[in-house]
Amino acid sequence: MERKTNLTSARFGAAVAFVLFLLTGAVPALVYGGYMGLMLSGVLFGHGNDQLFWSRLVTGGGMVLGCVATLFLYLVVGAFLGNAVGAVVRHFAPEEEPEGERAPAHKHS
Repeated sequence: MERKTNLTSARFGAAVAFVLFLLTGAVPALVYGGYMGLMLSGVLFGHGNDQLFWSRLVTGGGMVLGCVATLFLYLVVGAFLGNAVGAVVRHFAPEEEPEGERAPAHKHS
């Protein structure tokens, strides 16, 4: 039961982080990754050859790499924070009794 609850809070944190990534992190990740790809293709192929297929491929790869790396960062931090918040909530939440172990109700006569 404890492991399932831990996974639930981590998954919830990762889902919230994914939405935050889509809203705030996707465009900057593409821009900075593309800039990194442009700089790398300039070093590899020269700065004057912007129309080469390989130069465009390196630039696109930089955009994908920047986006994926930023997404992984968001997901890991979101899962960690979700798990941490879930642990705090579970610590202060009242404990539930399992269904089969309830004490019988006393009848007053």
